[in-house]
Amino acid sequence: MFRVAAVILVAVLILSVLFYLLTGGSLFEQKVSVYLYIPDATGLGSGSPVRVNGIDVGAVGSVGLSGSNDPSRVVRVIISIARENLRQIPEDSHAQLNSYTVVGDQFVDITSGRSPIPIRPGGEIRYQVSASVTNVDLIEFGKQLRSIDATLAEIQNGTSPLGQFVMGEQVYDSLLKRVTQFERGVAAASRTTGQIGSLLLTDTLYRQMTDPIERLDQTLSRIQSGQGAVGKLLRDDAQYQALENGVSALQRAIASIRAGEGPMGKLAVSDEMYRGWDAGIAKIIQAVDDFSANPLFRTTEMYDNLNGQSRSLRETAHDFRSNPEKYLRFQIFGAKPPASSPHSVAPRAPTLH
Repeated sequence: MFRVAAVILVAVLILSVLFYLLTGGSLFEQKVSVYLYIPDATGLGSGSPVRVNGIDVGAVGSVGLSGSNDPSRVVRVIISIARENLRQIPEDSHAQLNSYTVVGDQFVDITSGRSPIPIRPGGEIRYQVSASVTNVDLIEFGKQLRSIDATLAEIQNGTSPLGQFVMGEQVYDSLLKRVTQFERGVAAASRTTGQIGSLLLTDTLYRQMTDPIERLDQTLSRIQSGQGAVGKLLRDDAQYQALENGVSALQRAIASIRAGEGPMGKLAVSDEMYRGWDAGIAKIIQAVDDFSANPLFRTTEMYDNLNGQSRSLRETAHDFRSNPEKYLRFQIFGAKPPASSPHSVAPRAPTLH
């Protein structure tokens, strides 16, 4: 009987050690609970791992409805964690749901915050929506599928330009017609009878480009051979000598002026001649001022007298032209002039020579 009891006791001890090792040494650790509220618990169940920064610290105790009307707090998750692991979870930490298998099994992934105060037993961990592909909004995905389906329906029914091109022949015929017109245009341009074809396939454009170059080359050749005025200047020493002599004469004239030689030099250098010119100019200015200061030119009396005499002379000339007998009176046979004309002079008798 003693042997049986000993064997059972040893077996229990071995099983306890094995269980302790399999549970990571947490068999006799004190457990505490913290809460996490999520909108959907698909793929998450009791016993799902709980990790802090990628390290296992506990497991999901239970998953159930919270009774809240808030869409983001529909499901309540109770997380069971060893008390000593609470020090690794600050109170400003947040949790996400991530997949660790191909079939979509979820685990709670807690990211540590920066607060020095750890979360308390019975506290709540803030939930943050995961950015993984498995959490794609199904409603938005459905909208995209409906949009793609509508586009395919338009193509199949031929209501869109792409559908008309795929299902109908009008767009194809129009495109084929434009391609044909383009080919005809290229063929017409390639003929030498057209303007573009003549430029591309003949030497007209080449000659238009090379003729000015050839004329320039010929001009340079004539200059180099001494033809023309420029060529003679470059090749003939007499032309160059005449030009040099003219420049030398101009330089000598400028030098003589600077030296005070001749009238221009004296004017440029001598103060006496300059003062004489200045005095002459001053006399001319004074004469103009005196002439302008004459009373005859400062009033309109003289102008009015001259204007009146001119008007009288014009009227007399006009009257003489209209009635010359009034001014031309001849005395025939020595008759005396009338009494009304005491100043009339009898004309002399004509003398025959």
